[in-house]
Amino acid sequence: MRYTWINLLGWLIISFFTETHAIYAFGPAVTPDCANDTTIINTLLKDTYNKHYIPSHPTQVRVDMWVQEVTAVSELTQDFEIDLYINEFWEDPALVFDYMNPCKSNISFDDKVLQKLWIPNTCFINSKNAAIHESPFRNVFLMVFGNGTLWTNYRMKLTGPCDMNLKRFPFDQQKCFLTFESYNYNTGEVRMQWNQPYPVMLLKPIQLPDFEMVNFSVIAVEQMYPAGWWDELTVAFVFKRRYGWYILQGYIPTMVTIVISWISFYLGPRAIPARTMLGVNSLLAMTFQFGNIIRNLPRVSYVKAIDVWMLSGMLFIFLSLLELAVVGFMSRNEGLPPKIKKRRKRQTSDDDFSWKGIQSSPNLELRQFWVDKRINSVRNSSDVSCSSTMLGRVHTLRCRPAGQGCVTLRLHLCHPASLPASTVHLPCAALPRCL
Repeated sequence: MRYTWINLLGWLIISFFTETHAIYAFGPAVTPDCANDTTIINTLLKDTYNKHYIPSHPTQVRVDMWVQEVTAVSELTQDFEIDLYINEFWEDPALVFDYMNPCKSNISFDDKVLQKLWIPNTCFINSKNAAIHESPFRNVFLMVFGNGTLWTNYRMKLTGPCDMNLKRFPFDQQKCFLTFESYNYNTGEVRMQWNQPYPVMLLKPIQLPDFEMVNFSVIAVEQMYPAGWWDELTVAFVFKRRYGWYILQGYIPTMVTIVISWISFYLGPRAIPARTMLGVNSLLAMTFQFGNIIRNLPRVSYVKAIDVWMLSGMLFIFLSLLELAVVGFMSRNEGLPPKIKKRRKRQTSDDDFSWKGIQSSPNLELRQFWVDKRINSVRNSSDVSCSSTMLGRVHTLRCRPAGQGCVTLRLHLCHPASLPASTVHLPCAALPRCL
């Protein structure tokens, strides 16, 4: 008997603490005479409620949004993709249920009940694409408070426009915008405003492979339409480009390519093929790197920062090739014996003087005809093998008759008197003296 009273007392103590915890944790127990959710909504949506009737003139609608994620920012299409929650708050006197002794101070419903109520018909007017998430069901939330305040929440995926300015690319910042307004009601029927003090909240830091969100701002303006004035709520997101990839894949490789092209300066003037190959390959590598970067950018008509860098690098490589051509031209006679250099210099001066006379003579074609005819007759001899070269205006014919040494004939277009008479005979009438 003694143990029975002890067990009973223990159960009473446990029941007391359990009930006390339930009261403080979940509110007082539901009384049999309180109105449940079904009773309240059936009473509110009776035949007297009209979903087309505006609750007040004007109805004040407060808006805020929670940014869940930014999935992409595209330069080619100049837009961005964002997942967010959009919240709207307004009051409808026809939905007050405090007087019904409700079991709860607020009640929640899905979008089926929302379709039976008046809503401000808001939308993102500048979005390229917008959709409400429907996994595993349509992500729409409705809560009605006892004083007639309604809270709607939509989980959406949007594609919005961006005002792209790539002049400082890849060290640029881009702005993207979303504009929210009532599609059906002007300011005389619905007034929209941001819900202060936190109109926009980031559920987590927004970072993408190419961008990170560094700032956002909100504005509220009135926009004029043919049907009147509309309230527009705009949020601007600022994205800063993460330029680390461009440093590693663009700037450093092009810098190395330019330095490699400078190696040709130390190869010496005689290594013309090696220097040419090095310069041309450097120019091709720079062009390939430039194309690899700009292929993911829109075709804009202004100059970007990356363009200045790449074109400057190409200019350095082109100047190295130009220097190669100048040095090769100036050092073309290096390494030859002094006698040959002196002879070439003298022959060049003589050729220039003779060529001036030939250019001024009207019988140039006739002289060339007789020289070519005589050379061909010597070549066609059966016992003579010949080879000829042309240096300036002097035609050198080297012949080797059978069993004899080499005989060299120099046929000058302007000086037939200097030819060996025993070897070559040209009619002097056909070869007048040079001027």
